[in-house]
Amino acid sequence: MPNNTEIFIDSIHNPKYQEIFKKADVDFTKYNKRQAIVGNLMLADYMGISIDELLHGDLFNYGKHGKPSLKSNQFKYNISNSYDLVILAVSDQEVGIDIEKLRPFTYKRITRAFTDNELNYLSQLSPEEDGDETLKLWTIKEAALKLVGTGLAGKVKSVDIDVDTKESATRLNCKIKLTDIEVADGYVGTLATYDD
Repeated sequence: MPNNTEIFIDSIHNPKYQEIFKKADVDFTKYNKRQAIVGNLMLADYMGISIDELLHGDLFNYGKHGKPSLKSNQFKYNISNSYDLVILAVSDQEVGIDIEKLRPFTYKRITRAFTDNELNYLSQLSPEEDGDETLKLWTIKEAALKLVGTGLAGKVKSVDIDVDTKESATRLNCKIKLTDIEVADGYVGTLATYDD
């Protein structure tokens, strides 16, 4: 883990959130609203402020593609979620983080997201390895794009992963350091930071 970077993980099934979900009238058959609520509550808890202050205070600036940052510059952060889990990365440097729940998948569904080198790497894998590795590479690409502030609008294929180590990537001549995140059983995750 890069110096001065902390990772926090929580579940939408944590009992402490259930009453909040009911008050917010969430649809329990969907994940998105519950994930957003948990992410905001995790950030508010980290900052030691109320959720109301987080949501209605004038605390954030927003980048060209909507990436929030604290006006105070007190710290940098990024949030990701997938199915049951929400993850918050807090650091003294810019960060991007992404997690994915492992599930049946194949790179053949999203070939346009990968460079020729990445496609060659994925095509060499067994069908058992293909899905997990495709999702791992996806977390790398999304974490890198969240780091640079574009999100998926930044063209997934523009992130070129060193598939031999999965410890670095480049995007438009910018070097990105990748750290594998131990999330939970059945999940993969990546933290992206600028390579000094």
